[in-house]
Amino acid sequence: MGKTNVILKQKIDNLGEAGDLVSVSAGYARNFLLPNQLCVLAGKSEIAALEVHKEKIRKAAQKEKERLQNLAQTLSELVLSVPVKVGQNDKIFGSVTTMHIVDLLSEHKVVLDKKQIHIESPLRELGEHVLSVNLGHGIHSSLKISIVPETAQ
Repeated sequence: MGKTNVILKQKIDNLGEAGDLVSVSAGYARNFLLPNQLCVLAGKSEIAALEVHKEKIRKAAQKEKERLQNLAQTLSELVLSVPVKVGQNDKIFGSVTTMHIVDLLSEHKVVLDKKQIHIESPLRELGEHVLSVNLGHGIHSSLKISIVPETAQ
């Protein structure tokens, strides 16, 4: 019995991910993988198509990474003014949350999910604060916010 090269259509535990080119025993391919439509035989044309597909995915990932790096640059240069209601001695009512920040960022045409913004502790004081933003693909940025009284605007 020999080995057969196949391209997986979906993830198979202990074998590989979808799109992987793997070498399996001929019997395993013939009796299990092919009848269950979990793979295709890897001929020259299928391998060439797989390479083209992987190249497209790589280029798309590179474009996304460049977009996120530009967004990180934009965020690091931005100082976001967050107006809040204050009481006596400039005490803030409540705290500034990630949802407040996401809403204000949308006014600047920056779309983020509140889970991407990391706040160490609740923001309950006026002044400048620096937050960490995880954009994905290993790209992080900082975001400066300035908490100001509502009457100051």
